[in-house]
Amino acid sequence: MRLRAKIQRDLLFFKIAQAVEKIGRSCFLKFTPDFVAFGAIHGLGDSDPTTGGGSIQCWSRLPKESLFHEYKIESNSNNEIYLEMKVEDMILAMRTCNNASAIVMRMTGRSADAYLTFTITTEDHQGNSRPITQNVPIVKILTADGASNTSVFDEPMIPTPEVHIMLPQLERLRHVASSYKSISDYVVISANLAGEMVFTTSDGVQQLSHYDSDKDGGMIAAHYGAAEKAHVETRFTNLHNPVLKDDDEEHPHLDRLRSQPKDFASVLVRVSDLQKVLQSHYVKPLNVICSIVPSHSILFYVYLKDNTQDATLTYFIPESAK
Repeated sequence: MRLRAKIQRDLLFFKIAQAVEKIGRSCFLKFTPDFVAFGAIHGLGDSDPTTGGGSIQCWSRLPKESLFHEYKIESNSNNEIYLEMKVEDMILAMRTCNNASAIVMRMTGRSADAYLTFTITTEDHQGNSRPITQNVPIVKILTADGASNTSVFDEPMIPTPEVHIMLPQLERLRHVASSYKSISDYVVISANLAGEMVFTTSDGVQQLSHYDSDKDGGMIAAHYGAAEKAHVETRFTNLHNPVLKDDDEEHPHLDRLRSQPKDFASVLVRVSDLQKVLQSHYVKPLNVICSIVPSHSILFYVYLKDNTQDATLTYFIPESAK
């Protein structure tokens, strides 16, 4: 079993690990001759015995060229290698890579004591090179059968989303989510095909008593009444409703666009799960598309390189039950 590659200077390999850090302590990697897949499920690989199901999940599959150059892999399992890694160990290794002129990754050691070893070359002001070696322990090398029985490599089966909408700036949403966390454990995320998206706390009264709007189309409404808790709503307008490449004439998204463009599709999720998704700001995405399956789940497609599904980080959050 052999694996060796030079990591691209943008450090996307490490940044994906950084983005999924809040999902779970473990990150699962699948190396193949053509692509690399990342996967994480909340609880999977931790002390919590959860194996998916109703948990927040993320995955990414990227062409090898997006992450590496001079990439070589060999194994007895169809030249595929499956690894479980601790995310925090990978992030620690990343901290020594920021000013590197070259980073070589390879597998070292034996199965019971294996590592991803990173040789990081830095240069001083005089042009002198200095190599640094970081050994990141591999928690487990999975067999092909073991990987096929691990739910992290399986994308969840879901109904077709009814609404796709481009998210506003992630930094703004991180601020919104942080504010909501102090008010409620849950948030209702709603969107329609008229470019509107609404985040609403699930506690408090429903009567609108005050409405503020900012110049960028983000509207923040605070509702107050007889209830003890405030009801807070954040509304964004003039957002883009993209048509994804799998949309066709029978797609619910297009049917809704023709007949009910202003009707909202909604899903209730934990604020803490939304915050986990917003960790994707680490990869500095070009844009993020949100897809809603009403009363079932919500997906976030984080586009890393361009608007193709060949370079995306995808998050799945199931509908929460209070």
